[in-house]
Amino acid sequence: MKKLSIFTFLFLFAFLFQSELIYAQSGDDVFSFMEEYLTGDEASQIDRAKSSISKADKLNSSIRTEDKKIEKYLKKKKKKAEKKSVDVKILRIKQALYYDKGYSLVYNVYNEKISESTFIYGDDEARVNNLLEEAATDVSTAKRKLKSYRKPSAKDLKKKIKYSKLKGDLSSAVNMEISAIKKLIEAYSIYLDQESKKQLEDEEKRVWNNALSENSSLSFQNYLDEYPNGKYASDARQRVNELEAEEARLAQADLDRNRSLAGLVFEVQIAASRKQIPSWRLAKFYPAKDEIKMKHYDNWYKYSVGNFKSYEQAKSFVKTLKVRGAFVVAYKNNQKINIKSAISGN
Repeated sequence: MKKLSIFTFLFLFAFLFQSELIYAQSGDDVFSFMEEYLTGDEASQIDRAKSSISKADKLNSSIRTEDKKIEKYLKKKKKKAEKKSVDVKILRIKQALYYDKGYSLVYNVYNEKISESTFIYGDDEARVNNLLEEAATDVSTAKRKLKSYRKPSAKDLKKKIKYSKLKGDLSSAVNMEISAIKKLIEAYSIYLDQESKKQLEDEEKRVWNNALSENSSLSFQNYLDEYPNGKYASDARQRVNELEAEEARLAQADLDRNRSLAGLVFEVQIAASRKQIPSWRLAKFYPAKDEIKMKHYDNWYKYSVGNFKSYEQAKSFVKTLKVRGAFVVAYKNNQKINIKSAISGN
């Protein structure tokens, strides 16, 4: 029990003073983000990397002890200090090589995973390629810094290799490897973001198709309300202006004709497509799929819900519906009529 308590004390002591060493590892988590995306084999390789990094971390206490021993020489007797610092130089080199082994393995796993990924968007792929190039440069620079310390002679450790420079070079090399890995993580996050980006684009495309199928100033204005800076916003504004002028011209003529018709009803159109939309897809944004009515006009399959006697009732239903791109349409005797004429007649 006594040995265990001493070990525990030494472990806690090393942990509390970890920040004094040259490798500032706080905030350098290069594992948690990627864990859920790794295959079994990749995870196994990362475990081996963690083991190597752990071995490096465990040398911190010994390095601190050796630094304490030579502290007085470093302050006054520079030549003697270099001779006295041989042991701690060896420890720091050993630690850096453990870090290098671990971080190199992490880098290789992440780099290969990203290289196998496919991209939907060219600009995303270009950003990722830039990050990969920057990461490769960081690693190459780190390897060059470490190269001269891999097998130093005893003579070089005593005289040629200065302790301060060794610490700086090794710290810089390890931190560059960590920086490279973080760039790979950023690159993979860009890859993962593609799916949500694609979903948003598909949603906007659906709202735009719904507006196109109706081809009215209200339908295009509805698109603009949802996407004021959207992909089709410029085209939508132009169509609103053109159609408002045309609709105003036709409104009176349509009103005179439609007033003689009975059975005016308002419905809420929720989707449209050149091809029929499967019921399972409709159910994604309107679960009560049995309430959906399909009509085929002008080579469009149009899907609507509700049966309202006034435009205000239908418009109020749109607000509670929470289906993006939905808008009110009008029918008389099962014949579609201009919505502005219907509103005026109603």
